[in-house]
Amino acid sequence: MKVLVVHRQEAVLDSITQQLAKWHVEIYNNGLDALLAARIEAFDLILCGKDLPVVTGIEMVRSLRNFGLNKLTPVILLADGTESEEHARIYQMLNVNLLTMTEIEEMKNLNIE
Repeated sequence: MKVLVVHRQEAVLDSITQQLAKWHVEIYNNGLDALLAARIEAFDLILCGKDLPVVTGIEMVRSLRNFGLNKLTPVILLADGTESEEHARIYQMLNVNLLTMTEIEEMKNLNIE
């Protein structure tokens, strides 16, 4: 499985990379570089932070949904858990799922194959 992971915090990138060690994982720390990668390479799953430098996670997903190889690729936004109803509506329109940082911490001991 090929996974694109985008987050501004190095610790989060390291944690997710370790959890998905058996998969091919490409990591980026800003939305622009990840968007450029996703425009030229197909991924099976995209995990991205909402608050990314240069291009935000929501802008990145909106662009992917409109163009490119990853138009239908499942996306999980990584968020802090304080999402409003407006955020929920946007996520639904973009067809993305949400995973909070608390949930990520709870998954550290999972054995993902």
